[in-house]
Amino acid sequence: MKRHLLIYAICLVAFITMLMDSRRLEDKTRVPIPASGKVLSMTLHRLNQGENHLCRNDQNGTLWCWGNNLKGQLGNSRFALQPEPQAIPFNRPFSMMEGGADHSCALTTAGQVLCWGDPAMGVMGDGGTRAQPVIRPMTVPGLSAIVHIASGFDGMCALDAAGKVFCWGAIGRSNSRQRARVFRTFSRPEPMPLPEPAIHLGFGPHHACAVGDSGAAYCWGFNGRGALGDGSVTDRMQSVRVLDLPEKLATITPGYLHTCAIAVSKRVYCWGTNIQNQLGDGLRNPAEDAQRLSPGPVPGLENIVQLSSGSSHNCALDASGRVFCWGYNEHGSAGQDPARYPNVPVPMPVALEAPVVELAYNEWGMCALTMADKVYCWGSNKAKLLGARDPGRPWLPVEISFPKSFAGR
Repeated sequence: MKRHLLIYAICLVAFITMLMDSRRLEDKTRVPIPASGKVLSMTLHRLNQGENHLCRNDQNGTLWCWGNNLKGQLGNSRFALQPEPQAIPFNRPFSMMEGGADHSCALTTAGQVLCWGDPAMGVMGDGGTRAQPVIRPMTVPGLSAIVHIASGFDGMCALDAAGKVFCWGAIGRSNSRQRARVFRTFSRPEPMPLPEPAIHLGFGPHHACAVGDSGAAYCWGFNGRGALGDGSVTDRMQSVRVLDLPEKLATITPGYLHTCAIAVSKRVYCWGTNIQNQLGDGLRNPAEDAQRLSPGPVPGLENIVQLSSGSSHNCALDASGRVFCWGYNEHGSAGQDPARYPNVPVPMPVALEAPVVELAYNEWGMCALTMADKVYCWGSNKAKLLGARDPGRPWLPVEISFPKSFAGR
């Protein structure tokens, strides 16, 4: 009898320990579900994304960046690809960074926005007409109490504590050959009128979206293949409501020609192009369903706490720290062998050594920060985000090495 009680006690302790570990992980990756009238509380972003460069915050708020620096988007004058993370010598702590093709912008803990890199299309937000790269971060005037920023290819948007959205740079510009482009550029932050306060903000290469306090979604910019979700393929320079949402949304993540979002139920919905299985609906011949003008569910995903979308691929992180990816996979960006899966039709697990707490996309790849405080990346290495040497199997996550001076957590 005593032996049975001892075995029972050991099993109970093991179960409670496992449950507590699971809850600790979910706390680290939790999506804040909005309460009525409140803007999402933005947590510190430890992994910060650009189209072809990446930055990581250390415990002191210092940004360590690597990848494409051809236009000074890494904050130094070594205009070349940088495969090793290097500290950006800024004299203030940052809570997050977002980068486009050739620029970067960061949000300070005081709610200010600073930008650097290629000033084309007015993306520095200072009203200037510079032609040379900006190396030292410049404060974007006219913004205060900012809680979140989002970057497009050559545009930016910011969300303030009152739920107002401001955008600058290029809105709606695209290199698509589908038709003549209609787009606007702003050299200074301009309000983006919305029917209600916003609680979350996302910006793909050429279109942006916001989630309103009611859980509705609004998008603007390039509308190739219905990425704005308004039932049309007409470009919009003012926000339009996403139609036929099955439920309220919590966060939204635009890609190039598609958009995905996490609902308050932690299910995932996508719309727009499906040429490369961006919608994750399992079609082996996506040309049969080349585009979807209204949101549809991504099967097989539950309890999703973060979503990250590259140009044509997506990855989702669930509350247990597992990562699932789907869509374009020619470079291994969806975490599978391209010889078997040129495109990944449904979410498939990525082989990572430890539970993940945060994801960050790049144009043709993805990176993840694990509970073990390690960063892994996979996909294309054209910007040397995987390191100086090209891996033989780029779909398998590669650990990124940081200098000894990096102040880990």
